Amino acid sequence: MHTDKNIVDWYIQNKPVYKRLANKIESLLIEVFDMENISYHIVTSRAKDINSVKTKASKYSDPINKIQDFAGIRVITYVEDEVERVCSIIENIFDIDTDNSSNKSYDLGIDKVGYKSVHYIASLKNDRLKLPEYKQYFKKYFEIQVRTILQHAWAEIEHDRNYKFSGRLPNNINRRFKILSGMLEMADREFNNISCEIDLISSDIKEAVKSGELDIPISSTTLVQFLNSRLNLNGNIISSNDSYIIIDELYRYGIKSLSDLNKIIPEDIDKLLDIKNNRNINETGLARTLMILDNYDKYFSKVNIIKFAIWTDKDDKNDNFIREYFKKHGVDWNKIEDKYYVRYTA
Repeated sequence: MHTDKNIVDWYIQNKPVYKRLANKIESLLIEVFDMENISYHIVTSRAKDINSVKTKASKYSDPINKIQDFAGIRVITYVEDEVERVCSIIENIFDIDTDNSSNKSYDLGIDKVGYKSVHYIASLKNDRLKLPEYKQYFKKYFEIQVRTILQHAWAEIEHDRNYKFSGRLPNNINRRFKILSGMLEMADREFNNISCEIDLISSDIKEAVKSGELDIPISSTTLVQFLNSRLNLNGNIISSNDSYIIIDELYRYGIKSLSDLNKIIPEDIDKLLDIKNNRNINETGLARTLMILDNYDKYFSKVNIIKFAIWTDKDDKNDNFIREYFKKHGVDWNKIEDKYYVRYTA
């Protein structure tokens, strides 16, 4: 029979292994998500703390073999559809203990609201365990929790407040938590619907670029998708938090549709993009560059910008090329530098 001291001594000795296991699984998941272009908010990991082990061990006669979450990993997604994609990846790359895994959404049934999350008890597959660096994790389980940001926020707040009342919240407060859970579930669903609609817009724009039908209003979403598709940037352009600024600048310049923007893209723009290696490009800098290349006097008079940072490069050869490129397109670099230009290195 185990004692608190026995389990604590055992866990102190073995915790480093479970910490390494948790870190390995975290890194592996991030790598696979990135390779498969799976969107997510954050992946975190931890080895169970000693007090939690002592509390949980009291429920078992053989805690060392019964506790399966000494190593824990949490995946937080933005929307519910991403939960499904993340779960599909997890089920594909790990051995899942289905008897001890659960989907808390199913547990709620159709007439209840509350904690929603997918919990997997998993282990590494044999092919990975054959690798030298993974042999130490033979017969070692870990838990993976998957949920959305809103589900995570509710769970963390509810858990924290419940803890202060030893797991027994007053009925009126508990009811309000449940009602809030229902509201967040509806918000989660609407966020998911909006995300799907944005994806449809992105798909429509790709088809529009291919067919040449570009009479589509400029917006932060359409701008990013158009630039990625039109300039073959493979999704390297990501919308910034202040994208409304460049949309306003485009409108003041007279560009209100993708068709308007398409007309001012130089035929040799790929040469400038090659210098940047298609990296570190945002829609604001690229759209501004296109307007300046088209008519820099018009841009600075219409937009009334005071300070401007233009692409340059640590490599003098590249820097000279960029300057010559702008000169070729009729841009008086010295004039920009004297009045507006704030130099930075990329």
